[in-house]
Amino acid sequence: MAVLVALDAGTGGGKCTVFDVHGRVLGSHREPWSYTILPDAAIPFVKGFAFEPESFWAAMCRCVRAALAAARIDPGEVAGVATTSQREGCVFLDDGGREIYAGPNLDARGFAEGFEVLSTLGAERLYQITGHSAPFIFAVARYLWFRKHDPRRVAHVLMISDWLTYRLGGTLVAEPSNATESMLFDMCERRWSAEVLDGLAIPADILAPVVQSGTPVGALTEAAAAQCGLRAGTPVVVGGADTQCSLLGAGAIEPGDTAATLGTTTPVVTVVAAPQFDPAANLWAGCHVVPERWVLESNAGDTGDAYQWLLDLVAADQPRAERYALAEQWAATAPAIEAMAFVGPTVFNLTKMQPTKPGGLLFPFPAMHLRPDRQALVRAFLESIGYAIRGNLEQIRAVTGTAPRALFLSGGMTRSRALVRLICDITGLPVRVATEPESAGLGCAILSAVGLGLYPDLRSAAAAMIHHRDETPEPTRAAHFAEGYGKWRALYDALETLHI
Repeated sequence: MAVLVALDAGTGGGKCTVFDVHGRVLGSHREPWSYTILPDAAIPFVKGFAFEPESFWAAMCRCVRAALAAARIDPGEVAGVATTSQREGCVFLDDGGREIYAGPNLDARGFAEGFEVLSTLGAERLYQITGHSAPFIFAVARYLWFRKHDPRRVAHVLMISDWLTYRLGGTLVAEPSNATESMLFDMCERRWSAEVLDGLAIPADILAPVVQSGTPVGALTEAAAAQCGLRAGTPVVVGGADTQCSLLGAGAIEPGDTAATLGTTTPVVTVVAAPQFDPAANLWAGCHVVPERWVLESNAGDTGDAYQWLLDLVAADQPRAERYALAEQWAATAPAIEAMAFVGPTVFNLTKMQPTKPGGLLFPFPAMHLRPDRQALVRAFLESIGYAIRGNLEQIRAVTGTAPRALFLSGGMTRSRALVRLICDITGLPVRVATEPESAGLGCAILSAVGLGLYPDLRSAAAAMIHHRDETPEPTRAAHFAEGYGKWRALYDALETLHI
């Protein structure tokens, strides 16, 4: 039996998942990780984040061994391995191929250098080239910071998924979906931007050759095989950025397909047939892992992490392993619109970023000492995810001019039936929920399956490997939540004008 291994280096931890050729999970293992935080005394709200690459690589290798053991798979049955990762995170190598910098998507050490990028290229031109507007956490700004503060020469700049490919097979390559997240890439032409590189005096030879996602690029080295437990010579296939791999793993392939990935954050993305830009330069544009497809992206902000924070706060008396199941019961039984939450989910707008914007949990004035209980607060938070997704869908529709026919959902939070039901009714859209929540890993496996010749193309692989359950909005509830969204959005917009 041929199986496919997907490595996923996320924001909160690393994961390895073993899939069969029908998209079924045979084994999986996740290991959390943490970062070194580097405060910036000059800009108090800016922090640098770094990780120790050998520790991260060792964690990924342990995940592979544990996933293989859980799947009871002999390494010789693995047809190929591919990688996906958090976006914006990157690794710099020296001339000897050794890591000299490694930072996650949270690393804002290049905040000041981001203004240099803007002043050199101009915000409008930068957006037209890269599909992104504010360069403060991207590889372009971090490279300029490193060049100023570290005497070591950077020989190679790799996004994290490409760095994992390098650690597996020793090959230096890049692919369009994560290259876009460096802001060194021309997303329309799908190649490194000579205009950005020349304007900032960045040598082109530090960037790897660009290949299409799903391309086999070599074989697992003896050293990597000894560390991760796979067989030396196992084909290594190029994966992609986690959001775009999640789109593929959820089934969002064709123009107009729109999806929300309910994870640590919740990207809300539509697939387009040609590059499409937001005239306000707010929404992100980028490359899909699917050839000849691009994406237009909004984002509902901090969802998974904020939900965990809330449960730790209101269910501290419950065992951690039982909090999600208990919250599911609360959300299903609590009255609707008894409270409103503003503690994570957002309507994406980088032009209005302000660290002093207030958040909180709002509810009717507690006259006669009547206050909502924790069930109502959990329900309010889940409603806020649905409201934020609706707000982000409205932003995308304003640019594309078309409404989605349905909304694809994937990610770990789709395990909450109550949340899925709320999203369906709040958005008023039919939802297609990927039955495999780990859609980024599944997207990687689909790319591998096609690259290795197990399926003739991505569409046939997706048809065989992706499975959905469908839900449709209930008209009475949809009308009820349309009113609730109006109230939530009015309060959300009012908070934009306040400072604490």
